[in-house]
Amino acid sequence: MGRMVALHTGMPSACHRVTNSYVQGTLDVPLLTKTMGQCLDETVERFPDRNALVFCRDGVRKTFAQFKEEVDHAAAGLLALGLKKGDRLGMWGPNIYEWVLMQFATAQAGIILVSVNPAYQALELEFVIRKVGCKALVFPTQFKTQKYYDILKQSCPELEKSSPGGIKSKRLPDLSIVITVDSKLPGTFHMDEVMQAGDSSHMKQLRAVQRTLSCDEPINIQFTSGTTGSPKGATLSHRNIVNNANLIGLRLGITEQVAYGTTENSPVTFMGFPNDSIARKTETVGCVFPHTEAKIEDPETGQSVPLNTPGELQIRGYCVMLGYWDDPAKTSEVVTAERWYKTGDIASLDEHGYCKIIGRCKDMIIRGGENIYPAELEQFLHTHPKVEEVQVVGVKDSRMGEEICACIRVRAGQDCTEEEIKAFCKGKVGPPVLTLGVPAWVVPAGLATLFPAGCVAVGFLFPDLPFQDPAVRCVCGSVPAHRLRQDSEIQVEGADGEPPSALSLGSQSKNQDKSALLQPALCLLFTCALGHAMETFSP
Repeated sequence: MGRMVALHTGMPSACHRVTNSYVQGTLDVPLLTKTMGQCLDETVERFPDRNALVFCRDGVRKTFAQFKEEVDHAAAGLLALGLKKGDRLGMWGPNIYEWVLMQFATAQAGIILVSVNPAYQALELEFVIRKVGCKALVFPTQFKTQKYYDILKQSCPELEKSSPGGIKSKRLPDLSIVITVDSKLPGTFHMDEVMQAGDSSHMKQLRAVQRTLSCDEPINIQFTSGTTGSPKGATLSHRNIVNNANLIGLRLGITEQVAYGTTENSPVTFMGFPNDSIARKTETVGCVFPHTEAKIEDPETGQSVPLNTPGELQIRGYCVMLGYWDDPAKTSEVVTAERWYKTGDIASLDEHGYCKIIGRCKDMIIRGGENIYPAELEQFLHTHPKVEEVQVVGVKDSRMGEEICACIRVRAGQDCTEEEIKAFCKGKVGPPVLTLGVPAWVVPAGLATLFPAGCVAVGFLFPDLPFQDPAVRCVCGSVPAHRLRQDSEIQVEGADGEPPSALSLGSQSKNQDKSALLQPALCLLFTCALGHAMETFSP
């Protein structure tokens, strides 16, 4: 690996320079060996009357002492309903107080909380519940257009005629308990009933369970699907989540920073510093976290690449998930025998250890042996005054292997031709973006009548059609999961028949998150896990 450089927690080091595409975070901040419950207990002891969380929209405000009391009642209630250590409970809903309550209550009782995407429909919900064997499911009656109870009934028609806690479903055989947070509905417990279900014997049972908990045990399953295939349940431990929250808090200070990570890495592995320059804050995702290693390898050869050279980003350390739930084959595809997690992201490291995310490995186009990164071309094409959004993909070509196809949506009221786009690129797109020419193909503008107003074209690129075939078939279907943005009208498939990852404007990876949109429970855990650093955040 060559000389190893450690990057500091509080600020980047000016005296150390990275010499190759490998970095390791410092080891000066010891990793915590605490469970989430222990972190909460310690924080309550130090700051009982300090606000733990506030949900302005719902009018909820809890101090740490109040929150801890409700967590214990909820945990005892779950035990009273028959849940036990190791059972899985699905939390299905938006950012609400009960979400945080369930994360900490399940952690106290040794129950594994399953994060269920609040946008899931019946088939997706059914897959997740069956995959991990959820025994219980918690949700609000409705959020926006999502009517959760009605969606669940599609997979569990027995719900409506079942007694609470006694569900026997043919399609969801493990599910027996459904809890609604805001309304009492047929076949369900109301959250208030859960809070009152536990008595002194269940509280005693809870304390006994807590004494058996280990920080290395699973606490949370978060489903991630990437760009293809069925969702995979990344299984995280107390150790994963507590330490990641602690290190985020230490680096975050009191300002917002750019962060990068993946669900499989608990999630954050790179983050900026408060004193970073504007360029570093906007163009990179910061430096690696303590107790974390990162390297960049050529995805084709597996060899380390020089600094400032794109390659696949790999991560190793405490943060790497235990594995995908009940899926050792998928786990072995992304976690090596040496415990390196392959992120699937194309990135580069500079001489100071700052990481830049460029795109996704599956998006990379290999044209005549040259690696081309669609995100860089997309970023350039976004500078055209008539371009509203764009996605660049590879299409099969008998001579070059792949050619470059730009699918472009123009701004409302504008007209734009493929010749105009090619002229815009000529002479301006140079190394390392593209050295062999300009984007070779734009879906013909003459086909625009097939698509919504304002679209030059939306190409559905069939893998069985050669690049030279003039009779390219195109359709315009709605595929929300593959959209550039929620309001996007561009959906495409690559030459291999797989949808490319949705890179938003600014060449961000799907794993890069500038607003740190983490689980609400983890946001609270930042505070609980800080320990000695808590005074830094005192008002």
